[in-house]
Amino acid sequence: MASNDDLKAHAASSEDFYALLDISPAAAESEIRRAYRRTALKYHPDKITNPTAADIDKFHVLQIAYDVLSDPSVRQLYDNAREARQRKQREREMMDSAKRKMREDLEARERAGAAAMGGAGQRGVKRSWMGGDDDAEAKLQREIDRIAEDGRRRRREAGDKLKREMEEEEKAMRQEEEEAQRAADRSSQKVDRSQEGGTNVPELERGVKVRWVREGRGLDMDKDRLMFLFGSFGKIENVLVLKDKRQRLGDSREKKTVATGVVIFASIVSAHAAVLGSEKKRQSAGSTNSDWSAVESVFWASGTQPDLGTQANGASPASTSEESTAAPKSRDPPSSAAPPRPSFNFSGLKSGSSDAGKKPGKAPSFGSFAAAAASSAKPAPSAGSTNGSSTPSMEELTLMRLRNAQREKERKALGEQLRKEDEAADAAEAAAAESKS
Repeated sequence: MASNDDLKAHAASSEDFYALLDISPAAAESEIRRAYRRTALKYHPDKITNPTAADIDKFHVLQIAYDVLSDPSVRQLYDNAREARQRKQREREMMDSAKRKMREDLEARERAGAAAMGGAGQRGVKRSWMGGDDDAEAKLQREIDRIAEDGRRRRREAGDKLKREMEEEEKAMRQEEEEAQRAADRSSQKVDRSQEGGTNVPELERGVKVRWVREGRGLDMDKDRLMFLFGSFGKIENVLVLKDKRQRLGDSREKKTVATGVVIFASIVSAHAAVLGSEKKRQSAGSTNSDWSAVESVFWASGTQPDLGTQANGASPASTSEESTAAPKSRDPPSSAAPPRPSFNFSGLKSGSSDAGKKPGKAPSFGSFAAAAASSAKPAPSAGSTNGSSTPSMEELTLMRLRNAQREKERKALGEQLRKEDEAADAAEAAAAESKS
């Protein structure tokens, strides 16, 4: 028996193995075996007196047919190839019949035309049989070419459409990536408070959170009152009032209803002024019948002070806001960026200094100029300071930030402890209620 690869190669043979064995394509394996034995006796070299080359080739083909049809997988391949050949044959026969029909129609029209011309006394020229056949075949070929061209055109259009869709998807993805990158760049960009007063800062960093107790003046506190209270610090974009919560406040840790509101300013300078100025207004209100007396605390909505770009001279955000409010029209760099120039004091000529006290009207000595220069070497107040007050140094700013961070940490720890105690108290009350029931 031949190898499996050889059998698969023989499965593509154009020989009709079923007709060779005189069996039907649906024959079972036993029928194939009996048909092979019966047919092989006719062409076996040992059974024939004088076998010819054709008999030997026929016997060899019978063996191949039996091996192919005996293997189910190879037989399936052969059946598929045989069916494809038969389908092509039927298509050719149908095409030939279409050609014959077209030729017959053409001949019928020619005969009808010749008869009409003969009836009119004119002699027509009859086309030859060969010419009619050629015209029919040419027309059929043109139709086939037209169908093939239409198929190619449709494939090109489908390919172009798929290509356009892929390009549009890639373009949309690139636009989304660019938008995301621009949004990331905007969110990570440092904002210089000297530019536009900080109006290009996100809303969360331009918002302050206000807390008050729902007692006394705090009962009537709403969105309009918050807008009226904080409108003095700058333009307000929006005011939100959050849901009230029950919290423990004060040393007695009494549970009270605490309301929270968020005020979003149009500029971060106004938000910074509200955080700093609200403490003074609360202290000045004291126990008076004012809405500020009901306010418990005012702090940044984000929880911490926004980390924005500082000025070139290292000034803090607070000093920068003071500079922008004190001199909004000035865009020149602070004078502290340049080294201070020594100033000389000639008051000794008028009031009587150590050199001029003994002899009025005498010109000061060179030593007095040196002393004046040494006294003037102290750093001058920065341009951002008002009323001659000096700007805090970097050490002071660092200590202030550390203290703020420590207070924030302690406040969060205390809030967490109070929350746990509230949960424990609520659990105890629930347990007591269940035990009573």
